[in-house]
Amino acid sequence: MLRTSIVALALVAAATVARAEPLFELEEGGQTFLYRARPGDHPGRVAEMFGIPADGVPALLRANGIKDDTAVGSGFVYRVPNVAARELATQLETLRSERDRFAKEATVASERASNSAREAKDASDSAADATARAARSQRLETLWPWMMLALVLLTVLAAAAFTIARGAVSRQRQAERYAKTLATELEDRRKASMAERQESARRTLDLEQRIRTLETQLAPRRPATTTRAT
Repeated sequence: MLRTSIVALALVAAATVARAEPLFELEEGGQTFLYRARPGDHPGRVAEMFGIPADGVPALLRANGIKDDTAVGSGFVYRVPNVAARELATQLETLRSERDRFAKEATVASERASNSAREAKDASDSAADATARAARSQRLETLWPWMMLALVLLTVLAAAAFTIARGAVSRQRQAERYAKTLATELEDRRKASMAERQESARRTLDLEQRIRTLETQLAPRRPATTTRAT
């Protein structure tokens, strides 16, 4: 069908070039031919000229409002569908739809590829982390006996330190008690010494008072008569 229409269009185009007056005009963006009938043109011949098969002639007549195909005179303007252009438009629309579908599928495939790449990267990172954890676990397993030995040594050292600290605290308490005892004894001795000094001072004062009293008693008295004679 498409090949016949193309052949018809080529013949029409050749005839158009050969004559000064165009055989047809295009309308609706090239999808419809406007053909002015010439003397002797029959609807069937016009349909054949534009590549319309015999079973498509009734539809052409109905589209142009022709009820009697024998009564169509010269100068009648036929509106003939450009089957080739319409088929090309349909195919172009189909191609556009397929292009859009392919573009969507490509976008979906690209997104899936991106997701797959991310999942692969995540899986690779997880595998690397698992490998690193396994290596650390292996190292810890190798160092475990030494860690246990170090723990035992630390426990022994902690116990020794606790014992030493406890002895130091005990000795410190004894030293504090001894210091308090010495301080008490020194305070008692200081108080006793002060009491002795006070007692000695009191005795010294009593002795001085007695000496003064004796000096007063032993001092010579002046005769009263001598004073009167003078």
